[in-house]
Amino acid sequence: MDIGTAKPTAAERARVRHHCIDLVDPGEPYDAARYQRDARAALADIAARGKTAYVVGGTGLYVRALLDGLGLDAAPTDSALRATLEARATAEGAAVLHRELAAIDAAAAERVDPRNARRVVRYLELALLAGRVPAERSATIGGPRIGLDPPRAWLDERIGARVRSMVDAGVLDETRHLVERGLDPRLPSMSGHGYVHWAAHLRGEVSLEAAIEATAKDVRAYSRRQMTWFRKDPVIRWVDPTAIDPLPLLEAVAA
Repeated sequence: MDIGTAKPTAAERARVRHHCIDLVDPGEPYDAARYQRDARAALADIAARGKTAYVVGGTGLYVRALLDGLGLDAAPTDSALRATLEARATAEGAAVLHRELAAIDAAAAERVDPRNARRVVRYLELALLAGRVPAERSATIGGPRIGLDPPRAWLDERIGARVRSMVDAGVLDETRHLVERGLDPRLPSMSGHGYVHWAAHLRGEVSLEAAIEATAKDVRAYSRRQMTWFRKDPVIRWVDPTAIDPLPLLEAVAA
């Protein structure tokens, strides 16, 4: 699903190493909890090599799962690990476990009262489950958060151009291959922008122009939902990429 997902090209990936691409087959289930584990493992690997990671996205729930942790009710659990941490909290004190949490996930530690043993145990359990690596090898997720906020008309035009470029790049052939593989159109992967419309065109149900317009409409609506989601994050610094010198932005991100 290279074209329909706007995956970085081979040339782009040769210039800058990308992570969390080609993790699963399109027919395999995948969720935010699995992404959190995969992405945090990638961050730990990057940090171990002394490099800087850039988290770029995307899907709001997945970004939040990575940077801020999943909600307690939605996240996985491990009863044996929980029992061990609870015993340690009783014997050593919650503050000791809170310091370990801060070393693994500083953002999560800031949200937890060090005196609240139950919540410290739960958040440390989540942090350990996310990576299954020793605390000293875990990545601390921090740094500035930059959000791009271009004029709506400019963005809508770019979206339309991108959809047409997907057609030029061969997204119809890509969709035909997926359909011929027998992938269920109801799969989450096949709900990615465009595939349902490209498949309808291949079945002769809609014209190519109608499929292009429907895909662009879907992406524009999704971009509006993205903005609604990310606007709730008070940490994000919003910039208009069409109205600024990109150098200060690059310097802010690299800081």
